[in-house]
Amino acid sequence: MAKKKLTTELKLISDTDYGCSYAEEYDDVFSLELEVPNTSNDSFTTLVSGTKTKGLGSVEDAKAILVKNTGNICAEILISAMDWKTSDDVDVVNSVDVGGGGETYLRSFTMLLPAGRFFFLPNSRMLSYSSSDDGAAALIYESAANAGVGNIGIEPKDINSGNEYRGVREINATTYGTGTEELTDEPVAVGETEIDVDDADWFKSGDLIMIDSEVMEVESVSSNTLTVKRGLLGSVEVTHTEDDELLYFFGNEYLAFDVGKCKSDSKGRFSQRGAFFGYARTTDKKVDGVVPGTVAIGPFYTEGGFLDWGLSGITANQTTGLAANTAYTFTIVVDEHHVNGFDSVTSEVNIAFTTDSSDTTWAGSSNAVLPKIQAVFDEQFYTTSSGLLGKKVSIGIVGGDVRVTSHSNHSDTRVGIGNVTGTTPFSVGSFPSLDGNNIPNLLGAKTANDNEVQADTVVYGPASTLAKEEIEDPVSGKQSVNLKAFILDDGNGNLLYMGRKVGKIDYNLGHCSWQVASLPNAEFKISARSHSAHSGGASFVANAYNTIQNIKARSVNKKDNAKIKILTFG
Repeated sequence: MAKKKLTTELKLISDTDYGCSYAEEYDDVFSLELEVPNTSNDSFTTLVSGTKTKGLGSVEDAKAILVKNTGNICAEILISAMDWKTSDDVDVVNSVDVGGGGETYLRSFTMLLPAGRFFFLPNSRMLSYSSSDDGAAALIYESAANAGVGNIGIEPKDINSGNEYRGVREINATTYGTGTEELTDEPVAVGETEIDVDDADWFKSGDLIMIDSEVMEVESVSSNTLTVKRGLLGSVEVTHTEDDELLYFFGNEYLAFDVGKCKSDSKGRFSQRGAFFGYARTTDKKVDGVVPGTVAIGPFYTEGGFLDWGLSGITANQTTGLAANTAYTFTIVVDEHHVNGFDSVTSEVNIAFTTDSSDTTWAGSSNAVLPKIQAVFDEQFYTTSSGLLGKKVSIGIVGGDVRVTSHSNHSDTRVGIGNVTGTTPFSVGSFPSLDGNNIPNLLGAKTANDNEVQADTVVYGPASTLAKEEIEDPVSGKQSVNLKAFILDDGNGNLLYMGRKVGKIDYNLGHCSWQVASLPNAEFKISARSHSAHSGGASFVANAYNTIQNIKARSVNKKDNAKIKILTFG
């Protein structure tokens, strides 16, 4: 089916010109043009109505609405929407008697639309929202995009003690996810793909869930039965018993299910389908999902994760003082902290390099000392038995000093160096010296058992930390959001990094994915809003709509009709 394109442009010319434009492609366009009279009973003519069913005269989940007065007579436009309020930190519809003949969920407002004028709505997501008096003098205007229970701000590593899954649980009072747990309602045999559960309303097609340590994908939901794919992401299909706990799995689909960290992969890719990291689900479908525009991924663990050597004035062509054509060795551990120093585990790697027969400069050529060390790092990246397997590590001159950097960006990212076996380069030439216990004097912390310095102690540089959420201008002192630290949601389902589209978010499901090559192996913080009237997609639950319920019109002149054209795009 060919797409329909809508382009709107508004330009105001005065002392200064103001221009706004908008262009989008749509699958469907509904057009209606009517003459609307001024009747004796002041009734309105319905232009469109809100309903879940597509058809003529239906707003449905319109992605744009254009209303234009095409005649010569001024019209009155009436728009009706549901009224909502906050109750116990969760939004609920608000049925009260507002003087119109009894209790009603609907609230309406009207506007005059003179001849030749128009108005444009970017979507049909409009509702009325009642403010509340907090007992103080000021009237508090609550936000339909903000509910206390649905305020999400956490690092995935802090969800369920660092696991990549979260129990499916009901709301307990005003605390999300702490109530009654959802369980299987039958034993599950190997090969069985239809699983009965206590309440399937918590699940949606495409979700990744766990039972015990088996990852599954929900293919469909019928009554209280889930149809699933089993044994995914490297997990093993096994039997399960009745009343096993149901879990949302929010680990990265580009990694095995049991990597132990919710992080991007080595290419900066991340994708999760465990609701929204185990959040933003309800069973009543009224305030289900994530509020569009509220998602922020970040900051990431990009600070630290390196080890400086404490040298100064080092240049590429300066000689190291190492002997030519000589083998040297030091030991490194990356992205793991050994409290008691080196302990002969697989993450410790001996870096053995042989200097060139003539070039012993720091980095004067591809045969110089630092390139030689870098070549070993690069080789170990692909070595299956190496503690550096899949870990990108670089060594270079930074600010006149030598720096070894891990290019991971997770909570355990750090670099440690020690001197265990082989001919050491330390205390030779311009290399840093060794202390009295044969430990390199680098710009880091020496760790040892019971605080006693040992010959196998490792020196660590600063561990990675989350990037700052705010930065300060060094001249003005003004604080501003550190935009380099966040992937942000534009309200249209796109995730943007530095203004560039890098992924997507499904507000209804909570599933999201992105790729930022400069953020590999990265852990992060998540922020979003849920459990409010603007959550998720368009709600079609009876008496709980979050879209326009109808648009009506009438002529304001008793002598002639007004002509109104309405276009809805979907």
